[in-house]
Amino acid sequence: MAVIPLCHQCGTCCRKGGPALHQEDLELLDRLGLASFVCLRKGEPAHDPRVDAVRPLSQEVIKIRGKEKGWECLYYDKVVSGCTIYQDRPLECRVLSCKDSHPLFEAMKRPYLQRKDFIQQGSALWACIQSHEQEFPVNNVLPLATRSRQEKQHIPKELDQIFRAEIAYRLTLGDYVQAKDEDLWPYLGRPLWLVLAPYDSRFLEYGKI
Repeated sequence: MAVIPLCHQCGTCCRKGGPALHQEDLELLDRLGLASFVCLRKGEPAHDPRVDAVRPLSQEVIKIRGKEKGWECLYYDKVVSGCTIYQDRPLECRVLSCKDSHPLFEAMKRPYLQRKDFIQQGSALWACIQSHEQEFPVNNVLPLATRSRQEKQHIPKELDQIFRAEIAYRLTLGDYVQAKDEDLWPYLGRPLWLVLAPYDSRFLEYGKI
């Protein structure tokens, strides 16, 4: 019988970010509600604990979202330094041990939960997701974001146009379904300007549009 790692409630892992979800965690979407999650799209820069470095995701993942603009887990309670959904915590949280990273790294090899697992393919929502992926793939803008950081004088015109076009896309969809942008994060991911803000803090200005 597997031994569940003992949590010392230091809060270190929770403050670094919510866990990615795997196929075994599918039922948590209903129990916690989709508003608790965010989709990180293929190509997004993300921290990989296996190499302790930030690198582009090779596939999309669904994560428990962070608090406000940070990545501290939504369900982390600073007062008691503990998890408020401990009985319903995802796979990666259940196997995580401060003293031994191997169980977590093994869990990360298991199939990740993706949008196709909980959104009906062929639906109008799925069509919007596919359209968004085709028009605004992360991989296409990463080189432009890197160039923007290197030049520092101005944001490349092409990148500015992409940011504004995606903002308009999201606003149109949000108005149609009567939802604010954060409500779209489980479906479309975060807006490109926010995804790429670590490359150039000037991108945060697009949040005021």
